[in-house]
Amino acid sequence: MGKKSKFLTLMGACLMTSPVLAADATLVAVYGDFITPPAFIRGSDTTPHSGYLVDIYRELSQQLGMQLQLKAFRRADIAGALLKSAADVYCRANPAWYPEPLLRWSPPLFAYADVLLSHQPMEDLQGLAQRKALVATTSGYKYPELEPLFRAGRLTRQDYSSPEEAASAFLAGKTDTVVMSEIEAHYLLPVNRLQQLPLAHYQLHCVYSPRLKPLQRQLLDNYISARASQGDFKALLQKYSWQLEVQPAAKGL
Repeated sequence: MGKKSKFLTLMGACLMTSPVLAADATLVAVYGDFITPPAFIRGSDTTPHSGYLVDIYRELSQQLGMQLQLKAFRRADIAGALLKSAADVYCRANPAWYPEPLLRWSPPLFAYADVLLSHQPMEDLQGLAQRKALVATTSGYKYPELEPLFRAGRLTRQDYSSPEEAASAFLAGKTDTVVMSEIEAHYLLPVNRLQQLPLAHYQLHCVYSPRLKPLQRQLLDNYISARASQGDFKALLQKYSWQLEVQPAAKGL
């Protein structure tokens, strides 16, 4: 075999293994009604048309040279959908929430905290418990710092179907306080006029289906690490949460 033939054979092998030319050139990303603004911002037809999670999915699909498809799942079905390759990626997750060992995880995109908000001053949770406050919460969510106080009856949990409903109830004076992620709070509430008490801190990751090839996962991991190290993913929130203070992303990518 001549040098030219060897070169063509090698080039063909590279093209066949390239994620850009994968046989299935669609990246299936998870969405669902449980994902709230500003991660997904929906139009009148209830399908997401913008939001920081849409932006992240678009960036990742472009890195792989794949078309993006959003596919709806229930929150309880996400891990199974990924393991069965019904979806490829979900980027609003933490390994503690989905402990299945076969799932593959990206480096963290950014960190955030849950926050308790009130119109009245709050020094700490014990002081709030002395007032036996009524807390607007989101159904199905656990709040590690608050759960012991709920069980002991020192705080009262009032569930709502979404952070939007919890925020509306709080603003209408139906509860004393409200708890949600700081990301949602900066989108839904006038946080600069409210008292805030930070609670648990989390890191957000992408979780991959085993269907994504190791090279594809490595490409995404490298991209996520580079963008996250410069704060670029956190800076996306500034588009949707105008009150959130975010350091400008460093130049270089």
